[in-house]
Amino acid sequence: MKLTRRHFTTLLGAAALAPLAHADEIEPPMEGVEYKKVPRPHPKAKHVTVFFFYGCPHCYHLEPSIDAWLQRKPADVTFERYPAVIDSPAWIFFARAFFTAKNLGVLEQSHKALFDALHRDRLKLFSVEKLAAWYSQFGVDPKDFDTMFKSFKVDTQVKEARKLTQDFGIDGVPAIVVNGQWLTDVVMNGSRTRLWQTVDWLLANK
Repeated sequence: MKLTRRHFTTLLGAAALAPLAHADEIEPPMEGVEYKKVPRPHPKAKHVTVFFFYGCPHCYHLEPSIDAWLQRKPADVTFERYPAVIDSPAWIFFARAFFTAKNLGVLEQSHKALFDALHRDRLKLFSVEKLAAWYSQFGVDPKDFDTMFKSFKVDTQVKEARKLTQDFGIDGVPAIVVNGQWLTDVVMNGSRTRLWQTVDWLLANK
């Protein structure tokens, strides 16, 4: 790689200021390139939402970097994972699984485990019965799981998730929405490292 004056200056600055590095010191991301305004914003200050689908391998592989970012996120920033919902039976099925686990109080312990079960262990949890049996390891009675999975409450939550997916213009996952207004993802940024730099910059500047 050719070392231009800009690169040289950047390297000197990084060496001198590394201990003080924060979102303001990265190369600012460009709107329309590394992030974009969502079609129908839902403004929410200091908020990060990761949209995902349990069947998505890219979402699975993003999880470690999410966990790393959570270790250093500002205390005043709220974070949530949210299932993207499109008109696909599989996406709707696993969105129902997410909200069922959340409503039954086992989402925190089951979220990564379900990703592992589907992608690492290759378990075919593609029916309510199999999914209910799998969730029993977290102390959930299969009958309670089945009832919640088919409940009006979960119906409503899935409809809300579908609307939010549409309002934010999400057509692929994983996708990250910052402050309910700005959409970014790995593809737009070229790497996971740059993705989280963009997230930090948006939180600090938008």
